[in-house]
Amino acid sequence: MIRGAICDDEPAVLDYLYEHILKEFKRQGADIHIDKFTSGKVFLNAHKAEPFDVVFLDIDMPEISGFDIAEKISDNKRTLIIFVTTHDELVFSSLKFQPFRFIRKSFFEDELSEVLDAVTGVLSKRIAGRKFKLQTKSHDVYVDIEQIVYIEIYGHWLHVHTNDNEILECYGILSDYESQLEPFDFVRTYKSYLVNCRYIRSVEKDQVVLDDKTTIPLSRRRINEVNDKFTKYLRSML
Repeated sequence: MIRGAICDDEPAVLDYLYEHILKEFKRQGADIHIDKFTSGKVFLNAHKAEPFDVVFLDIDMPEISGFDIAEKISDNKRTLIIFVTTHDELVFSSLKFQPFRFIRKSFFEDELSEVLDAVTGVLSKRIAGRKFKLQTKSHDVYVDIEQIVYIEIYGHWLHVHTNDNEILECYGILSDYESQLEPFDFVRTYKSYLVNCRYIRSVEKDQVVLDDKTTIPLSRRRINEVNDKFTKYLRSML
């Protein structure tokens, strides 16, 4: 189940947001429970006890602002922060908190559907725990997608590197793997490498560095694509 929260100091607005957000989640078939908060401090206590998956924050609140709340919960990289405000001019200021999305109250019903599509897309990938089929020389192997660190072309084979330091020698074409794994935050860094953004530590001028300090070649023509993909991945984990 998805755990959601809405924080707005105006009870009438809070009820309006709750009604429409819950209705749209249900329309999408999401299994969700949403808590309502008129106090930022009460929300923070509840979030500290058990972090929410997604939170809709009013920015302009008297007790503690949405920006202040976002700063306090930003250490939890799995909570999706969505600012909801009447102040369109604050969009730029909100970016330093790396929100998942920003919804203008004046266009709330128009913008809500696209935002929740993105939310359920990210959260469903976390919940799914999907398996990926690999065809080795002797038999088929099914591995969790999250366990795949990177895939490289090695002679006439594909070498699939996993996070337990196993290397699986598999049949296949890298472009086929790319099309299947792209929705799960994999990106092609070089003609012979496909990398899981989950394990990227940094994107440099001519290479990608992984968490274990492995370096993967990065072609010049792919650097913008890799940076964009990695940035979107980081935003989805906030």
